[in-house]
Amino acid sequence: MTRKSVKSLFLFLVFYTFFWMFARIKIGDSMESRKVALGIMTLSFILIVSGSVASFVLGLQKDREETYHRINDVDNTFEKFSANTSAFEKSRDELYQNYLSNVYYDTMYKEDKNVKEALSNYEHLVDELSKSVVDLNGLCKDMYYPNSDTNSKCTNYKSIYEQVMNYFVNDIQVYNKNVDLYNEYQSSNGTLFRIRNYRTDKYYIDYNGDGAFDGCEE
Repeated sequence: MTRKSVKSLFLFLVFYTFFWMFARIKIGDSMESRKVALGIMTLSFILIVSGSVASFVLGLQKDREETYHRINDVDNTFEKFSANTSAFEKSRDELYQNYLSNVYYDTMYKEDKNVKEALSNYEHLVDELSKSVVDLNGLCKDMYYPNSDTNSKCTNYKSIYEQVMNYFVNDIQVYNKNVDLYNEYQSSNGTLFRIRNYRTDKYYIDYNGDGAFDGCEE
């Protein structure tokens, strides 16, 4: 039997005893039996009130425990989110340092396989970040915590994610623009060397709903 079932059975027995004794008072045969009935009724009333107060206090305690459990989940998820963000920033720096900042037509075709692999790994980091965002959405939606640090995390992750996604879309556009220029150059020289654009289904987002696209460089 569950705790809820035991509680319901207890309240039923108390109420039953209360009303049974109330009936006994009205039809009781003696003053002594009425005193006993009144005593039992008083005790039943006290038990009802005590049970209600105890239930209320236990409910508050349970709500508090659940809230602090969620706060802990927010902290852990945001920590993972922050680690993924740092990994993205590091990968972006390496991508520009190795490939996007210095483009040479005589090596683009030869290096393109490595560049495509780097871009794929780069996009994978965005996908991992998106998983943490889904978890944070569930933990933060319509919630206000008694902890300013937790509330700050629930507000800031959207802006950070928006910037990461828009940086990624920018970088893919930079790469694809370089590819287009390279292909035009090779075509003008009558060669058969061609490089394919990097394809992604990601696009610019306004994730925090402020009307701006943070990180978008267009």
